[in-house]
Formats: sequence, C-alpha cells, structure tokens
Amino acid sequence: MSLKQQLLRRTLVRQIPVQHKFILVIVTLHLFLIMKIPVHLFIACLLLYPGFIFSQQQYPKNYFRNPLDIPIQLAANFGELRPDHFHMGLDIRTQGRENLPVYASADGYISRIKIEKWGYGKAIYITHPNGFVTLYAHLNSFYSPLEDFVKKHAYDEESWEQDINFEPGSFPVKKGQFIALSGNTGGSAGPHLHFEIRDKKTGNNFNPQLFGLGIADNIAPVIEKLFIYDRRYSTSESVVKQVALKASGNSYTTQPPIVKTGTPMLSFGVTAEDKSSNSTFKFGIYQAELWMDDSLINAFQLNDFSYDETRYVNACIDYSKYKRQNVYVQYLSILPGNRLKIFSEAGGPGKIALHDTLPHRIGINIKDVNGNAARLTMMLQFDGSLQQQPGFSAGAPRVFPNQPNTVKSKNAQFSFPETAFYDTALLVVQEEPAGTKNAASAAIVLPQNIPVHGYYTAQIKTSLSKGDPLRNHVIMFLTNGKSKDAVKGTWNGDFMYGNFKKFAVLQLMIDTVPPTIKPVGWKEGSNLKAQQSLKLHCTDQFDEVAFFSARLENGQWLLFAKKDDDFIYYFDQYCPPGPHTLTVTVTDKAGNKSEAELAFTR
Repeated sequence: MSLKQQLLRRTLVRQIPVQHKFILVIVTLHLFLIMKIPVHLFIACLLLYPGFIFSQQQYPKNYFRNPLDIPIQLAANFGELRPDHFHMGLDIRTQGRENLPVYASADGYISRIKIEKWGYGKAIYITHPNGFVTLYAHLNSFYSPLEDFVKKHAYDEESWEQDINFEPGSFPVKKGQFIALSGNTGGSAGPHLHFEIRDKKTGNNFNPQLFGLGIADNIAPVIEKLFIYDRRYSTSESVVKQVALKASGNSYTTQPPIVKTGTPMLSFGVTAEDKSSNSTFKFGIYQAELWMDDSLINAFQLNDFSYDETRYVNACIDYSKYKRQNVYVQYLSILPGNRLKIFSEAGGPGKIALHDTLPHRIGINIKDVNGNAARLTMMLQFDGSLQQQPGFSAGAPRVFPNQPNTVKSKNAQFSFPETAFYDTALLVVQEEPAGTKNAASAAIVLPQNIPVHGYYTAQIKTSLSKGDPLRNHVIMFLTNGKSKDAVKGTWNGDFMYGNFKKFAVLQLMIDTVPPTIKPVGWKEGSNLKAQQSLKLHCTDQFDEVAFFSARLENGQWLLFAKKDDDFIYYFDQYCPPGPHTLTVTVTDKAGNKSEAELAFTR
C-alpha cells in the first residue's frame, strides 16, 4: 500500500461512524484468523483506525457550558508551548476588558480557592459530580459570599496569599451561576480568563476542547519547518539539517522530493502551529504522527497529563534552538529521559534506522483537536558520502539521563538527581573573575542551551574570609538575561549551598542594600477621600521583595494584593474615615529591612 493510499484510507475511515468502525475491525480480524494474512499487514491495518493510535476516551459533550456570556475566542489553547511548561488550559479573551462576569460551567461545589502573586492570581476550583474539576483563573474577585469568607480568612491569618479547600456543602453552585469577575491577576500579561478541566482522581488536565464547548474550527494546522537530527549522537550534539518545504493547501512536500541523508540513524522535528476559525492567534498543535512506509514510528497527543509533568515540554522541543533563536521545534521522537506519557504505545521512540540505500516513504500528520490535518510526504534515502561529524571533543565532560550526575569546577560543584537530564549533553562549567565590588565569588557560567528538569543543588566557594561579617549578607544570585533568581543559601565551611532549576550565570553576591518603598499616585500626607485604593511600589536590587506588611497606627494589618512589584490595598472597613499613619515593612531575601511611616487621610 502506498503512503498516498494509506493516507486516503485513513481519511475515509475517519468519516465512518463508530459502530461501523467496529464492524470493520471484526472484518479485519476475520482476514487475519481465517485468511491468514501476515501479522505485519494485520497490525498495519489496525493502525489505520485512529482509535488504535490513541485510546479514545469519551468525554461528556455539552455537560460544561462556556464560562463567559460572550462567544469563546481563544488567545491560547491547551498544549501550547511555553517557557518550561505546556499551557494547561484555554485562555479565553475578554474583549480586552476586566470584570466580565464568570459563570460555573456545570453543577458542583467550590472545592478550592487559591490566591498567589504569580501563577493563577485569584482562582476558583469547582468539583463536579461526574468526576471532573474546572478551574477559573486570573480573577479580580469572587462572588460576594465567597469573597467575604476569603477576606475574613485572610485578615484572620494576616496573609494575602491563600490556598483554602472546602467541603462539598460549603459553597454549592449551579450551572450558569455567577461565581467571579474576570481580571488580570497573577502571571497574566493582559485581561483574560484561564479555564481548565481536570480529572478529580488523577489531577491530570484534559484538553477542554474535547468537551464540546462550541468553538468552531475548520482550519488545519500549518507545518512551517522540518528538521532532521543525526541520532548517532544525542540531540544536544547532533548535526541538524533543515529541509525546505513546499505547501499546496494542507499538503506539504519537500524540496527536493527525495531527501538524501548522510546518517543511518535519524529523527525528525517540526515547527508547526494551529489556527482557529474565529481568531487571528496561532496555537499549539494537538497531535502528531510520524510514519515510515507502512509503520507508525512515533505519535503524540497533547492531553491527559498533570502540572507535575508539564516541565517535560523541554524534553519535547529542541531546547537549544529555542534558547538561541526563540523558535519552537517539536521532536517527533522520545528522548531517553522524557517520562511524559503523551506518546502512543502503537508507535515507537521515533528514531529511524536506515539499513539500506533505497528510498523510503515518510509521512508526517499534524492534527488539531477537531480533526483538521496537515500532511507532509517525502522520500528519504541514505547516502553515506554525505556523512558529517559533529564538532565536539569526544573527551568533553558529559551528563547522562536516568542517572545521578555530579559536575565540578575549581570553585563550584553541582549535584543532579537521576531525572535531571533528558538526553546526554556536554556540560562545560566555566569560571570568570568576580567582576563587581558586590561579588563574593567567581562567576560560574553554566551552558544555557541545556534544559534541566526540576531542582539541582549548587555549591559555590566564597572569596570572603572566615568570620567576615559580610557573610551574613551573601545570597546566591542566578542571572539569565532579564530573568533573575536570588536564594538565601546555607553555609558549609567556605561553600554556600542552594537549589536552582535553570542554567545561567551563578554567583555569590553581597547584599547590604534594603528594599525601596514608594507611594504610587499619592504622597506623604495626601487626602485620599476620593480614591478607592492605595498603591505602593516596592523593589529590591537583586530580586522581588521577600516579605511585605502594612499596618495602621492601631496595629491593624491591611490586606494588600501584589501584582509585579506593586502592592495595592482597596479601602475597606478595616481602615475607617479619618487621618491615619501607615507603617510599611519590607525585607529582601538577604534579610535587609526597610520601614516607612506614611500619613494619609481617608
């Protein structure tokens, strides 16, 4: 069967009703058992039925309603590629506005609320009787009974950040009941509603578009680029070849049609994006399949995994290319240390071994959640005269997947758990002179093109003498472009220990400068009778402030919400009309403290 015939047959099968597909499977079994067709052809026939590539769980359609009262337009879909994570829900546009009413998608009860400075901001979890949980994030406020309860709880604990679980009878809700106002809180770059559907038992996230939310889409994904990786070596050491593509509608071919390769062991990667009928945004793909001749080589489907696993996005992409060029290339293969369960058991690890010099048919199918597909076909042929050797030293230091690793330099040591690396990688640690007057060690440079999964332990030797009082003000400071992370480490002799989950430039720094406190939109002694809120801007030279507290002259703690470096208090009954003195206390991660007394009248 030719690849063209195979793809045609799979397209026709997709259009057959489920009950008829069952009959076709019975007929195929008959061919195998009675007519004794070869086993490999029997398996190939089964794989032509989409339900055999991935188990087809039946999700309830029309059980969940649109959580807004406006038609759903997406700004991001499930599985979209993000820095260090997959996007785990739908970002629903709110017409560029905040405070749109948000409604319960189905009957259930509010089982949890979470308020945090990053991440979801303000979020509601609703548990439903059918075993699913919906989540609504980046909210501005909750509906009145819940808002009052949470606010009292925050004042009782004197903590703005909250994570509260509720019993089923505490806050029951009905489908379509108003539960919150949309917003832009937490790690949000603009007004929208983040919406998720999870499995109550496993905690795994599902693609909400599988539940029939009425999001029209008849546009196929777009395949933009194709790459071949020399898998005689690890992906971080491989010679990478880009193959030119030619598009004709939803079908793609390579230029030239027969692609010759100098490696007998290879894998593929693609840059692909999905489109939607009612949005100009580009989205992440849902499913990909790699076929050679009549065999499924690799397939993945972005659905049914948890937040604990979402960092494996870095094992599913060419991380080095992303860091260098800000381009996402998704692997059509499974790296040795990738433990994310999104891959079909009907396929394989995705490496292709060419044992001859004959042309082989390659097919790549990229699909969205509605079944719209883009298909790339090509011929692949091994030519040993084209072999290239990677430009690295065989004796260079390496780290390996699925085992603990330890790497040392003159003034530093790094310890990695067995889950830290997805593939074998060259890990050369460089040291540079201190460079600044605040430095308390050499600058340790770790290669930023290597992903690391979870936390590793770093220990760095200080240049400060034993007993130097400045040691009490030392932090471990990681810088990566605009990204920065300060950690108050632990001393062990002349070494400071700390945990990190990124590679960049790591250095011990002396921090004796306290944070700053600045009123925003008002000044000392202002009359704020006409204002509904009070804002303060609090910053530190190395990282965000570690602690913030604001109290009135009578000791009353006030509930300030955080957004970036701004702290905002909305006037309530705890700050009555009249003159007040607000005492603001802020500390940084080194323990430096600032305190300001600010007078105002309400």
